[in-house]
Amino acid sequence: MFKTGTVKKYQEERGFGFIQPEDGGKDVFFHIKDFPNKTILPKIGEKLTFSIGQDGQKIKAINIVRLEFPNQPEKNHAIPERIVSRSKRTSKQAHESGGLFGTVLVVIIVGVIGYFVYGFIQDFLHRSELANQPVTTETLQIANQQVKSNPNHFKCDGRIHCSQMNSKDEADWFAQNCPGTRMDGDGDGDACESDSRW
Repeated sequence: MFKTGTVKKYQEERGFGFIQPEDGGKDVFFHIKDFPNKTILPKIGEKLTFSIGQDGQKIKAINIVRLEFPNQPEKNHAIPERIVSRSKRTSKQAHESGGLFGTVLVVIIVGVIGYFVYGFIQDFLHRSELANQPVTTETLQIANQQVKSNPNHFKCDGRIHCSQMNSKDEADWFAQNCPGTRMDGDGDGDACESDSRW
């Protein structure tokens, strides 16, 4: 059964109000979501027709018809954004910005950890590969050639006798580059010729 009444009170920030029925009686609660044409907000004194319905334990106006705006097409079926409480909007914005920041932070942390883990794994694999390589005669010859070809391998450190040398190459280098050595008695550039070790 439809009743006629007028908007007695409307709280825009909360999206609800009360209708005063023409036939008297108790004011009837209404919510903006039950209003047709929500783009034009309810105005105090606006004439309406409505029926009584129930939402849980609460009695409220439903099937509301706005008598002063009958030909206005409904442009927006959603509740206007300004009706949503500020606390909900602020909470939503904080959640969205916090979510974006959290996502970026997680990506950066995972990237840094991944970089260091990758480097550690590569280093470990390289060391394992070197440790597992067999030592062959060819490998030793290459190592000896590298030592011989590196003049910085030997340094003049005060040794002057053949008995103090570790190799023939070292003795020859000392005889040619270090003053005061006593390893080339005949002066032919061939040091420690009489040493039977080499």
